[in-house]
Amino acid sequence: MVAAYIVAVEAVSPGYLVWRLSMRWRAAADRALAPLGLTHAQYALLASLFGLSRGGGTPSQRQLATYAGLEPIFVSKLVKTLETAGLLSRSAHPDDTRALALTLTAQGEDLAVRAITTIHALQDELTASIGGADSPRTRALMETLTILLDDGNLPMTDAPPLTGQDINVAAAATRSLLDLHLRRADLTFPQFVAMRRLAQGPATAADLADALRPIPGPHTDVLGELQRLGLAAGFELTPAGRTLLAGLTEATDEVARTIYGDLDPEEMETTRRVLAEVTDRARRLHARL
Repeated sequence: MVAAYIVAVEAVSPGYLVWRLSMRWRAAADRALAPLGLTHAQYALLASLFGLSRGGGTPSQRQLATYAGLEPIFVSKLVKTLETAGLLSRSAHPDDTRALALTLTAQGEDLAVRAITTIHALQDELTASIGGADSPRTRALMETLTILLDDGNLPMTDAPPLTGQDINVAAAATRSLLDLHLRRADLTFPQFVAMRRLAQGPATAADLADALRPIPGPHTDVLGELQRLGLAAGFELTPAGRTLLAGLTEATDEVARTIYGDLDPEEMETTRRVLAEVTDRARRLHARL
């Protein structure tokens, strides 16, 4: 009885109906676009870029993702696929040196027009039972869906796209590579941080304390440890210290190039801003606790 009641309620719930409708629309669109060699996601990107470009603009990848309502990382993969297919090109953005401008090729523009025509015909077909794409019932449906989409509140049942666990896992993975190089050099992470601070120029005990503060644990004698290892004299690195730090820097730079080298610059800049904001919020929250 209870199971039957739950199924009956679910079958008529708004969420269930919207989900069924979206699945049916996606499947119908994929079938209609297949002869053009496009998926619905690829169409969404091409059509969005076509719309943004009609005014003569050259949107960035981030702007296109926002306009299309797609996740930036998903858009990055789609853009690479469409670029490989010769449908769009990427070039330096005229207004933002960190971004890339997207432009449809002649082939891409022609395909976008044909795909848009195909989807418009599909819309007429799928809304025929409520009077067609321009009927009052269809316009009322669009107004209702627009209101729901503009709500902007992430349901509590949905996990955020990025969590602290994601950040910690990535940090642990990259930190393990640094620790590997430090073990080979017989250095600890606090010693490495202190060496980097000393290499920046004149430093005081307070400067070293500030640099080491984010690292858990007491670090009262890191400078003394470096001095006993012959890597520092006073608050300066010795020639041996500078040589060791240069080697470590070269090794970690190579790690960074391997990990980050082919990632999209716009996504990297977005990630940097997000992590900076997360760090700032965490510190402010910690100060209140």
